[in-house]
Amino acid sequence: MNTAKADRSIGDNQCQVRGGGIENAPERPILDTGTALDLADAITPRLRAFVLLAGFGTLRSGELLGLERQDIDPLRSLIYVRREAQEIARVRDEHGDIVEEHGREVSDPKTEAGKRVVALPRFVMDELETHLAVYVGAEPDVLMFTRPTGRCLRRQHLSDAWRAACTAVGLTSWSKDHPEGIRPHDLRHHAATTTAGIPGVTTKELMARLGHSSLRAALIYLHATEERDRATADQLDTLIASTQREPRAKVVNLELRK
Repeated sequence: MNTAKADRSIGDNQCQVRGGGIENAPERPILDTGTALDLADAITPRLRAFVLLAGFGTLRSGELLGLERQDIDPLRSLIYVRREAQEIARVRDEHGDIVEEHGREVSDPKTEAGKRVVALPRFVMDELETHLAVYVGAEPDVLMFTRPTGRCLRRQHLSDAWRAACTAVGLTSWSKDHPEGIRPHDLRHHAATTTAGIPGVTTKELMARLGHSSLRAALIYLHATEERDRATADQLDTLIASTQREPRAKVVNLELRK
């Protein structure tokens, strides 16, 4: 409605609900690197590169679904994020009949920051080159991720493959009955928190890699990394306190100077 108002399609936005724009989403699980690699091993081989790009390249699912062969630079181990693909829900009338079916919509990323170049780990690019050779046609504009028929990958096909991979490694995948389960988007969280934890990485560099136009989202990952670091320190405290040993040297008591 705000967009319609900005486009002058309507005079005023009547959808003003106090607190309606505030979403209190539950805290998402943070995958470790071993689990991300396990999921890549477990998923159908056609989507192995999809998992690795999300888990180590920070790409969103829509950005991955919009990738084409020409967006990959194997020589420099780079990937160009130029577009995203979304599925548009069917529109039904009051009788439940379909009156519009938009299907797949390809567009520019939502913000200019979303258009970016991401450097990939060599391991991921090697896997991506294998994917290109086995599953992707030679034309520059051919899609990177498709169904076995060659048609575009739909969200449902991704969901089915993801659920099977999670089950194979002993994890619960997200569903309405299990909102705490693992989602494909949690791979991007892994990539973000891992990147944020690398010494010397600045907030601006993290924002650029994630395609964020504001500090807020990037700071969430930095905060998550700080919390994990604090948890590690607390575990070390517990380990030290539980260690039973006989001192091998005289204990020196330090006198505090007044």
